[in-house]
Amino acid sequence: MANLERLTDDYSRSPVPHEAGVSGVRIAMVIVGFAITLPLMLTGSKLGLALGLRDALTAFLAGGLILALIGVGTSVVAARTRLSTYKILEFSFGRLGAKYVSGLLALTLFGWYGVTAALFGQALGSAAVDFYGLPVSFAAGTIVGSVLMVAITVFGFKALDRLSIFAVPLLAVFLAIAVMQSLEGMNMRVGVDGGDTSLGVSISMVAGTYIVGVVLVPDLCRYARSVGHAVFAVVVALALGLPLILGAAAIPSLATKQADLVEIMLKLGLGLPALFVIVFATWTSNANNLYSMSLGLAAIFERAAKWKLTVAAGFIGTLVAVAGITDIFLPFLLVLGVAIPPIAGIYLADYFVVQGRAIYESGKPQLLSRANFAAFSAWLIAAGIGALTTNGWVLLTRIPACDSFLAAAILYIAFCKLRHFRRH
Repeated sequence: MANLERLTDDYSRSPVPHEAGVSGVRIAMVIVGFAITLPLMLTGSKLGLALGLRDALTAFLAGGLILALIGVGTSVVAARTRLSTYKILEFSFGRLGAKYVSGLLALTLFGWYGVTAALFGQALGSAAVDFYGLPVSFAAGTIVGSVLMVAITVFGFKALDRLSIFAVPLLAVFLAIAVMQSLEGMNMRVGVDGGDTSLGVSISMVAGTYIVGVVLVPDLCRYARSVGHAVFAVVVALALGLPLILGAAAIPSLATKQADLVEIMLKLGLGLPALFVIVFATWTSNANNLYSMSLGLAAIFERAAKWKLTVAAGFIGTLVAVAGITDIFLPFLLVLGVAIPPIAGIYLADYFVVQGRAIYESGKPQLLSRANFAAFSAWLIAAGIGALTTNGWVLLTRIPACDSFLAAAILYIAFCKLRHFRRH
Protein backbone atom coordinates (compact mmCIF):
# COMPACT_ATOMS: atom_id res chain seq x y z
CA MET A 1 0.00 0.00 0.00
CA ALA A 2 2.86 2.38 0.78
CA ASN A 3 4.34 1.73 -2.66
CA LEU A 4 0.98 2.49 -4.29
CA GLU A 5 0.68 5.77 -2.41
CA ARG A 6 4.19 6.76 -3.44
CA LEU A 7 3.54 5.80 -7.06
CA THR A 8 0.30 7.76 -7.29
CA ASP A 9 1.08 10.81 -5.12
CA ASP A 10 2.25 12.87 -8.13
CA TYR A 11 3.79 15.66 -5.99
CA SER A 12 0.32 16.76 -4.98
CA ARG A 13 1.59 18.57 -1.87
CA SER A 14 5.19 19.42 -2.83
CA PRO A 15 7.12 21.03 -5.72
CA VAL A 16 7.78 18.88 -8.77
CA PRO A 17 11.53 18.12 -8.89
CA HIS A 18 13.33 19.42 -11.98
CA GLU A 19 14.41 15.94 -13.00
CA ALA A 20 10.72 15.02 -13.43
CA GLY A 21 10.19 17.83 -15.95
CA VAL A 22 8.95 17.22 -19.51
CA SER A 23 9.03 19.22 -22.74
CA GLY A 24 6.61 21.96 -23.68
CA VAL A 25 5.36 19.86 -26.61
CA ARG A 26 4.15 17.12 -24.30
CA ILE A 27 2.48 19.57 -21.93
CA ALA A 28 0.80 21.26 -24.90
CA MET A 29 -0.64 17.90 -25.94
CA VAL A 30 -2.07 17.34 -22.47
CA ILE A 31 -3.65 20.82 -22.52
CA VAL A 32 -5.11 20.18 -25.98
CA GLY A 33 -6.45 16.84 -24.74
CA PHE A 34 -8.06 18.72 -21.87
CA ALA A 35 -9.57 21.25 -24.28
CA ILE A 36 -11.04 18.80 -26.81
CA THR A 37 -14.50 18.25 -25.39
CA LEU A 38 -17.88 17.61 -26.95
CA PRO A 39 -19.32 20.85 -25.43
CA LEU A 40 -16.39 22.83 -26.87
CA MET A 41 -16.94 21.37 -30.34
CA LEU A 42 -20.64 22.13 -30.06
CA THR A 43 -19.72 25.75 -29.26
CA GLY A 44 -17.56 25.88 -32.40
CA SER A 45 -20.37 24.46 -34.51
CA LYS A 46 -22.98 26.88 -33.21
CA LEU A 47 -20.73 29.91 -33.61
CA GLY A 48 -19.85 28.83 -37.14
CA LEU A 49 -23.52 28.63 -38.07
CA ALA A 50 -24.28 31.95 -36.39
CA LEU A 51 -21.35 33.98 -37.74
CA GLY A 52 -20.14 32.35 -40.92
CA LEU A 53 -16.60 31.11 -41.41
CA ARG A 54 -14.80 34.45 -41.57
CA ASP A 55 -16.18 35.96 -38.36
CA ALA A 56 -16.19 32.60 -36.57
CA LEU A 57 -12.47 32.16 -37.23
CA THR A 58 -11.91 35.71 -35.98
CA ALA A 59 -13.78 34.89 -32.75
CA PHE A 60 -11.87 31.63 -32.34
CA LEU A 61 -8.48 33.31 -32.80
CA ALA A 62 -9.33 36.28 -30.54
CA GLY A 63 -10.72 34.07 -27.79
CA GLY A 64 -7.72 31.75 -28.00
CA LEU A 65 -5.35 34.72 -27.80
CA ILE A 66 -7.06 36.04 -24.67
CA LEU A 67 -6.77 32.65 -23.00
CA ALA A 68 -3.13 32.32 -24.08
CA LEU A 69 -2.23 35.73 -22.65
CA ILE A 70 -3.69 34.84 -19.24
CA GLY A 71 -2.22 31.36 -19.52
CA VAL A 72 1.28 32.73 -20.08
CA GLY A 73 1.09 34.38 -16.66
CA THR A 74 -0.23 31.30 -14.86
CA SER A 75 2.29 29.06 -16.62
CA VAL A 76 5.21 31.27 -15.56
CA VAL A 77 4.13 31.05 -11.91
CA ALA A 78 3.80 27.27 -12.28
CA ALA A 79 7.19 26.74 -13.94
CA ARG A 80 9.01 28.84 -11.33
CA THR A 81 7.30 27.49 -8.21
CA ARG A 82 6.65 23.96 -9.58
CA LEU A 83 3.54 23.84 -7.37
CA SER A 84 -0.05 22.89 -8.13
CA THR A 85 -2.69 25.60 -8.37
CA TYR A 86 -3.98 24.78 -4.91
CA LYS A 87 -0.59 25.11 -3.22
CA ILE A 88 0.03 28.39 -5.08
CA LEU A 89 -3.23 29.75 -3.67
CA GLU A 90 -1.83 29.47 -0.14
CA PHE A 91 0.47 32.44 -0.83
CA SER A 92 -2.32 34.87 -1.76
CA PHE A 93 -5.40 33.51 0.08
CA GLY A 94 -3.64 32.13 3.14
CA ARG A 95 -3.28 28.49 4.13
CA LEU A 96 -6.78 28.26 5.57
CA GLY A 97 -8.32 30.57 2.98
CA ALA A 98 -6.82 28.53 0.17
CA LYS A 99 -8.71 25.48 1.40
CA TYR A 100 -12.02 27.26 0.83
CA VAL A 101 -10.99 28.37 -2.65
CA SER A 102 -9.69 24.88 -3.43
CA GLY A 103 -13.00 23.45 -2.29
CA LEU A 104 -14.90 25.69 -4.70
CA LEU A 105 -12.60 24.77 -7.58
CA ALA A 106 -12.91 21.07 -6.74
CA LEU A 107 -16.70 21.38 -6.59
CA THR A 108 -16.71 23.08 -9.99
CA LEU A 109 -14.59 20.32 -11.50
CA PHE A 110 -16.76 17.70 -9.81
CA GLY A 111 -19.83 19.21 -11.47
CA TRP A 112 -18.19 19.25 -14.89
CA TYR A 113 -16.97 15.71 -14.36
CA GLY A 114 -20.50 14.50 -13.78
CA VAL A 115 -21.92 16.48 -16.70
CA THR A 116 -19.23 15.21 -19.07
CA ALA A 117 -19.55 11.61 -17.87
CA ALA A 118 -23.30 11.76 -18.49
CA LEU A 119 -22.76 13.24 -21.94
CA PHE A 120 -20.32 10.43 -22.68
CA GLY A 121 -22.88 7.80 -21.67
CA GLN A 122 -25.57 9.34 -23.87
CA ALA A 123 -23.33 9.78 -26.91
CA LEU A 124 -21.72 6.35 -26.64
CA GLY A 125 -25.07 4.61 -26.24
CA SER A 126 -26.56 6.43 -29.24
CA ALA A 127 -23.58 5.71 -31.49
CA ALA A 128 -23.34 2.05 -30.47
CA VAL A 129 -27.03 1.38 -31.15
CA ASP A 130 -27.38 3.39 -34.38
CA PHE A 131 -24.29 2.14 -36.15
CA TYR A 132 -23.22 -1.10 -34.55
CA GLY A 133 -26.46 -2.52 -33.22
CA LEU A 134 -25.05 -2.80 -29.71
CA PRO A 135 -27.58 -2.07 -26.95
CA VAL A 136 -25.37 0.05 -24.68
CA SER A 137 -27.48 1.73 -21.99
CA PHE A 138 -26.84 5.22 -20.70
CA ALA A 139 -25.80 3.88 -17.29
CA ALA A 140 -23.45 1.28 -18.77
CA GLY A 141 -21.82 3.81 -21.08
CA THR A 142 -21.37 6.29 -18.23
CA ILE A 143 -19.86 3.68 -15.91
CA VAL A 144 -17.47 2.36 -18.58
CA GLY A 145 -16.30 5.88 -19.34
CA SER A 146 -15.77 6.72 -15.67
CA VAL A 147 -13.78 3.54 -15.06
CA LEU A 148 -11.44 4.50 -17.93
CA MET A 149 -11.08 8.03 -16.59
CA VAL A 150 -10.36 6.97 -13.00
CA ALA A 151 -7.95 4.22 -14.09
CA ILE A 152 -5.76 6.77 -15.87
CA THR A 153 -6.09 9.61 -13.38
CA VAL A 154 -4.95 7.74 -10.27
CA PHE A 155 -1.43 7.63 -11.75
CA GLY A 156 -1.28 11.40 -12.19
CA PHE A 157 0.40 13.56 -14.81
CA LYS A 158 2.57 10.82 -16.29
CA ALA A 159 -0.47 8.77 -17.20
CA LEU A 160 -2.25 11.81 -18.66
CA ASP A 161 0.89 12.53 -20.66
CA ARG A 162 0.91 9.06 -22.19
CA LEU A 163 -2.82 9.14 -22.88
CA SER A 164 -2.49 12.48 -24.68
CA ILE A 165 0.45 11.30 -26.78
CA PHE A 166 -1.78 8.50 -28.06
CA ALA A 167 -5.19 10.18 -28.16
CA VAL A 168 -4.55 13.74 -29.41
CA PRO A 169 -2.98 12.75 -32.77
CA LEU A 170 -5.84 10.28 -33.34
CA LEU A 171 -8.41 12.96 -32.56
CA ALA A 172 -6.68 15.34 -34.95
CA VAL A 173 -6.80 12.75 -37.72
CA PHE A 174 -10.48 11.95 -37.17
CA LEU A 175 -11.44 15.63 -37.03
CA ALA A 176 -9.53 16.21 -40.27
CA ILE A 177 -11.40 13.32 -41.89
CA ALA A 178 -14.70 14.85 -40.80
CA VAL A 179 -13.74 18.22 -42.24
CA MET A 180 -12.63 16.81 -45.60
CA GLN A 181 -15.54 14.41 -45.91
CA SER A 182 -18.15 17.06 -45.13
CA LEU A 183 -16.73 19.51 -47.67
CA GLU A 184 -16.99 17.19 -50.66
CA GLY A 185 -19.34 18.79 -53.14
CA MET A 186 -20.70 21.29 -50.63
CA ASN A 187 -20.68 25.08 -50.65
CA MET A 188 -19.78 26.66 -47.35
CA ARG A 189 -21.14 29.96 -46.06
CA VAL A 190 -18.17 32.27 -45.59
CA GLY A 191 -19.97 35.49 -44.71
CA VAL A 192 -22.89 36.17 -42.40
CA ASP A 193 -26.52 35.73 -43.37
CA GLY A 194 -27.84 37.29 -40.22
CA GLY A 195 -28.34 36.20 -36.65
CA ASP A 196 -28.29 37.93 -33.30
CA THR A 197 -24.88 36.75 -32.07
CA SER A 198 -22.34 39.57 -32.10
CA LEU A 199 -18.62 39.09 -32.61
CA GLY A 200 -17.92 40.41 -29.10
CA VAL A 201 -20.32 37.95 -27.47
CA SER A 202 -18.82 35.15 -29.55
CA ILE A 203 -15.28 36.00 -28.41
CA SER A 204 -16.58 35.95 -24.83
CA MET A 205 -18.09 32.51 -25.40
CA VAL A 206 -14.78 31.19 -26.74
CA ALA A 207 -12.82 32.66 -23.82
CA GLY A 208 -15.36 31.27 -21.38
CA THR A 209 -15.04 27.72 -22.69
CA TYR A 210 -11.59 27.23 -21.17
CA ILE A 211 -11.09 29.97 -18.61
CA VAL A 212 -11.25 27.48 -15.72
CA GLY A 213 -8.56 25.45 -17.49
CA VAL A 214 -6.33 28.54 -17.68
CA VAL A 215 -6.72 29.16 -13.95
CA LEU A 216 -5.67 25.54 -13.37
CA VAL A 217 -2.76 25.58 -15.84
CA PRO A 218 -0.21 25.28 -12.98
CA ASP A 219 -1.41 21.71 -12.38
CA LEU A 220 0.16 20.82 -15.74
CA CYS A 221 2.84 23.45 -16.35
CA ARG A 222 4.55 22.74 -13.02
CA TYR A 223 6.07 19.80 -14.90
CA ALA A 224 7.70 22.04 -17.53
CA ARG A 225 11.49 21.77 -17.85
CA SER A 226 11.73 25.56 -17.85
CA VAL A 227 9.66 28.73 -18.06
CA GLY A 228 10.20 28.74 -21.82
CA HIS A 229 8.75 25.24 -22.15
CA ALA A 230 5.71 26.24 -20.06
CA VAL A 231 5.01 29.37 -22.10
CA PHE A 232 5.48 27.45 -25.35
CA ALA A 233 2.97 24.83 -24.22
CA VAL A 234 0.29 27.39 -23.36
CA VAL A 235 0.73 29.48 -26.51
CA VAL A 236 0.69 26.46 -28.84
CA ALA A 237 -2.26 24.82 -27.09
CA LEU A 238 -4.46 27.88 -26.63
CA ALA A 239 -3.50 30.40 -29.32
CA LEU A 240 -3.17 27.73 -32.02
CA GLY A 241 -4.68 24.42 -30.87
CA LEU A 242 -7.95 25.74 -29.43
CA PRO A 243 -8.90 27.79 -32.55
CA LEU A 244 -8.09 24.79 -34.75
CA ILE A 245 -10.38 22.55 -32.68
CA LEU A 246 -13.19 25.08 -32.90
CA GLY A 247 -12.61 25.54 -36.61
CA ALA A 248 -12.65 21.77 -37.17
CA ALA A 249 -16.09 21.73 -35.56
CA ALA A 250 -17.40 24.81 -37.38
CA ILE A 251 -16.47 23.82 -40.95
CA PRO A 252 -18.50 20.57 -41.12
CA SER A 253 -21.42 22.40 -39.51
CA LEU A 254 -21.30 25.14 -42.12
CA ALA A 255 -21.10 22.56 -44.88
CA THR A 256 -24.02 20.48 -43.62
CA LYS A 257 -26.03 23.15 -41.75
CA GLN A 258 -26.05 20.97 -38.63
CA ALA A 259 -24.61 21.79 -35.23
CA ASP A 260 -23.59 18.47 -33.69
CA LEU A 261 -20.20 17.34 -35.06
CA VAL A 262 -20.60 13.75 -33.86
CA GLU A 263 -24.05 13.56 -35.47
CA ILE A 264 -22.57 14.96 -38.69
CA MET A 265 -19.87 12.30 -38.70
CA LEU A 266 -22.42 9.56 -38.12
CA LYS A 267 -24.64 10.76 -40.97
CA LEU A 268 -21.62 10.90 -43.27
CA GLY A 269 -20.98 7.23 -42.55
CA LEU A 270 -17.96 7.94 -40.36
CA GLY A 271 -19.11 5.62 -37.59
CA LEU A 272 -15.71 4.53 -36.30
CA PRO A 273 -14.17 8.04 -36.32
CA ALA A 274 -17.28 9.36 -34.57
CA LEU A 275 -17.00 6.70 -31.91
CA PHE A 276 -13.30 7.49 -31.41
CA VAL A 277 -14.06 11.21 -31.08
CA ILE A 278 -16.71 10.46 -28.45
CA VAL A 279 -14.45 8.13 -26.47
CA PHE A 280 -11.13 9.96 -26.61
CA ALA A 281 -12.42 13.54 -26.46
CA THR A 282 -14.34 12.71 -23.30
CA TRP A 283 -11.65 10.45 -21.83
CA THR A 284 -8.83 13.01 -22.08
CA SER A 285 -10.88 16.01 -20.93
CA ASN A 286 -12.62 14.31 -18.02
CA ALA A 287 -9.43 12.62 -16.84
CA ASN A 288 -7.95 16.11 -16.59
CA ASN A 289 -11.03 17.34 -14.71
CA LEU A 290 -10.62 14.50 -12.24
CA TYR A 291 -6.86 15.08 -11.99
CA SER A 292 -7.18 18.75 -11.02
CA MET A 293 -10.05 17.87 -8.71
CA SER A 294 -7.91 15.27 -6.93
CA LEU A 295 -5.10 17.82 -6.46
CA GLY A 296 -7.58 20.22 -4.88
CA LEU A 297 -8.91 17.52 -2.56
CA ALA A 298 -5.33 16.55 -1.65
CA ALA A 299 -4.70 20.16 -0.59
CA ILE A 300 -7.82 20.11 1.60
CA PHE A 301 -7.52 16.61 3.07
CA GLU A 302 -3.81 16.57 3.72
CA ARG A 303 -3.62 13.18 5.40
CA ALA A 304 -5.55 11.22 2.77
CA ALA A 305 -3.76 9.39 -0.05
CA LYS A 306 -4.32 11.13 -3.35
CA TRP A 307 -5.30 7.94 -5.18
CA LYS A 308 -8.05 7.27 -2.65
CA LEU A 309 -9.41 10.79 -3.15
CA THR A 310 -9.34 10.27 -6.92
CA VAL A 311 -11.25 7.00 -6.74
CA ALA A 312 -13.79 8.43 -4.30
CA ALA A 313 -14.39 11.54 -6.42
CA GLY A 314 -14.76 9.46 -9.58
CA PHE A 315 -17.19 7.08 -7.86
CA ILE A 316 -19.40 9.88 -6.51
CA GLY A 317 -19.26 11.73 -9.83
CA THR A 318 -20.38 8.58 -11.64
CA LEU A 319 -23.31 8.12 -9.27
CA VAL A 320 -24.38 11.72 -9.84
CA ALA A 321 -24.17 11.26 -13.63
CA VAL A 322 -26.04 7.93 -13.65
CA ALA A 323 -28.74 9.34 -11.37
CA GLY A 324 -29.40 11.99 -14.02
CA ILE A 325 -29.15 14.96 -11.68
CA THR A 326 -26.26 16.68 -13.47
CA ASP A 327 -28.71 19.24 -14.91
CA ILE A 328 -28.98 20.66 -11.39
CA PHE A 329 -25.29 21.56 -11.57
CA LEU A 330 -25.46 23.45 -14.87
CA PRO A 331 -26.89 26.80 -13.63
CA PHE A 332 -24.45 26.70 -10.72
CA LEU A 333 -21.52 25.97 -13.03
CA LEU A 334 -22.50 28.84 -15.34
CA VAL A 335 -22.55 31.21 -12.36
CA LEU A 336 -19.06 30.05 -11.44
CA GLY A 337 -17.93 31.09 -14.93
CA VAL A 338 -17.42 34.62 -13.57
CA ALA A 339 -16.31 33.51 -10.09
CA ILE A 340 -13.32 31.40 -11.19
CA PRO A 341 -11.30 33.88 -13.36
CA PRO A 342 -10.72 36.32 -10.44
CA ILE A 343 -8.76 33.58 -8.65
CA ALA A 344 -6.09 33.72 -11.34
CA GLY A 345 -6.14 37.53 -11.33
CA ILE A 346 -5.41 37.53 -7.60
CA TYR A 347 -2.59 35.01 -7.51
CA LEU A 348 -0.94 36.58 -10.57
CA ALA A 349 -1.14 40.04 -8.98
CA ASP A 350 0.27 38.63 -5.76
CA TYR A 351 3.16 36.91 -7.56
CA PHE A 352 4.13 39.71 -9.92
CA VAL A 353 3.27 42.82 -7.85
CA VAL A 354 2.34 42.35 -4.19
CA GLN A 355 4.59 39.71 -2.61
CA GLY A 356 6.91 39.00 -5.50
CA ARG A 357 8.71 36.06 -7.03
CA ALA A 358 11.17 35.51 -4.17
CA ILE A 359 8.45 34.71 -1.62
CA TYR A 360 6.81 32.17 -3.92
CA GLU A 361 10.02 30.46 -4.87
CA SER A 362 10.99 30.15 -1.22
CA GLY A 363 8.12 27.70 -0.89
CA LYS A 364 7.04 29.28 2.41
CA PRO A 365 3.71 31.16 2.37
CA GLN A 366 3.81 34.04 4.83
CA LEU A 367 0.14 33.74 5.74
CA LEU A 368 0.45 30.22 7.15
CA SER A 369 -2.96 29.18 8.56
CA ARG A 370 -4.62 32.57 8.20
CA ALA A 371 -6.87 34.02 5.51
CA ASN A 372 -6.05 37.08 3.45
CA PHE A 373 -9.09 39.33 3.56
CA ALA A 374 -7.74 41.50 0.74
CA ALA A 375 -7.84 38.49 -1.56
CA PHE A 376 -11.35 37.44 -0.54
CA SER A 377 -12.68 41.00 -0.82
CA ALA A 378 -11.21 41.44 -4.28
CA TRP A 379 -12.54 38.04 -5.32
CA LEU A 380 -16.14 38.73 -4.27
CA ILE A 381 -16.29 42.20 -5.81
CA ALA A 382 -14.66 41.06 -9.05
CA ALA A 383 -17.10 38.15 -9.37
CA GLY A 384 -19.93 40.66 -8.95
CA ILE A 385 -18.46 42.85 -11.69
CA GLY A 386 -18.27 39.81 -13.98
CA ALA A 387 -21.93 39.07 -13.26
CA LEU A 388 -22.88 42.66 -14.10
CA THR A 389 -20.96 42.38 -17.38
CA THR A 390 -22.83 39.19 -18.19
CA ASN A 391 -26.12 41.07 -17.84
CA GLY A 392 -24.87 44.03 -19.87
CA TRP A 393 -24.84 46.45 -16.93
CA VAL A 394 -21.06 46.98 -16.94
CA LEU A 395 -19.12 47.31 -20.19
CA LEU A 396 -15.36 47.15 -19.70
CA THR A 397 -13.89 44.63 -22.11
CA ARG A 398 -17.43 43.28 -22.80
CA ILE A 399 -16.10 39.82 -21.92
CA PRO A 400 -17.30 38.76 -18.42
CA ALA A 401 -14.38 36.41 -17.74
CA CYS A 402 -11.87 39.11 -18.67
CA ASP A 403 -13.69 41.81 -16.69
CA SER A 404 -13.74 39.74 -13.52
CA PHE A 405 -10.10 38.70 -14.02
CA LEU A 406 -8.84 42.28 -14.51
CA ALA A 407 -11.02 43.67 -11.73
CA ALA A 408 -9.70 41.11 -9.26
CA ALA A 409 -6.06 41.89 -10.06
CA ILE A 410 -6.56 45.66 -9.78
CA LEU A 411 -8.68 45.49 -6.63
CA TYR A 412 -6.31 43.08 -4.91
CA ILE A 413 -3.32 45.34 -5.51
CA ALA A 414 -5.29 48.36 -4.30
CA PHE A 415 -6.57 46.61 -1.16
CA CYS A 416 -3.11 45.39 -0.25
CA LYS A 417 -1.96 49.02 -0.28
CA LEU A 418 -4.67 50.06 2.15
CA ARG A 419 -3.99 49.78 5.87
CA HIS A 420 -7.52 48.52 6.55
CA PHE A 421 -6.82 45.39 4.51
CA ARG A 422 -3.33 44.72 5.82
CA ARG A 423 -2.76 41.12 6.82
CA HIS A 424 -3.10 40.48 10.49
